[in-house]
Amino acid sequence: MTLRPMKSKIFTLAEADAVLEQVVKPGIERIAARIAAAEGLQTDIEVAQLVATTGASPSNPDRAELGSLEVRHQQTLSEIREEVEAIQATGGLLKDPRSGLVDFFSILDGKLVFLCWKRGEDRIRYWHTVEDGFRGRRPLGARLPRE
Repeated sequence: MTLRPMKSKIFTLAEADAVLEQVVKPGIERIAARIAAAEGLQTDIEVAQLVATTGASPSNPDRAELGSLEVRHQQTLSEIREEVEAIQATGGLLKDPRSGLVDFFSILDGKLVFLCWKRGEDRIRYWHTVEDGFRGRRPLGARLPRE
C-alpha cells in the first residue's frame, strides 16, 4: 500500500531522523500491533460466521459475538488508518504498513531522492532514487551513480 504524503516536505537527514523518533517509530509499532489484532479478529469473525451459517442457535456464544467482533474489527482498522494518517501528516511516505517501510523526500547531489527507513532499523541509514525504489537502496555514504 503506497499512500501519498498529506504534507510534502524535503527533509534533511536530521529532520527525517527527528520525525522518525518522534512519530514514525512509535506509529509503526502501534500499526504492527493493530494489524496483528485485526488479523486475529478476522479469524474469529470467520469462525463465528461459519457457526452462524450452520444453523447454530442465536444463544451460541460464537454466533452471539459475531456483531461485536465485526465492530471491534472495524474499530481496529480505523485505528490503523489514523496511525497511517499521522505518519503521512509529517511528510513521510509510508510505503508498506506491514513491513514498516517509510521514505522521506530529500535532495542528494541536486537530485530528488528518498531517505529510506524500515521497521527494525535503529535510524535512517539508506537512501534510494525515486526511480529505483527500495531495491535500489544504498548506504547513506554512497553517492548518485554517474550518468
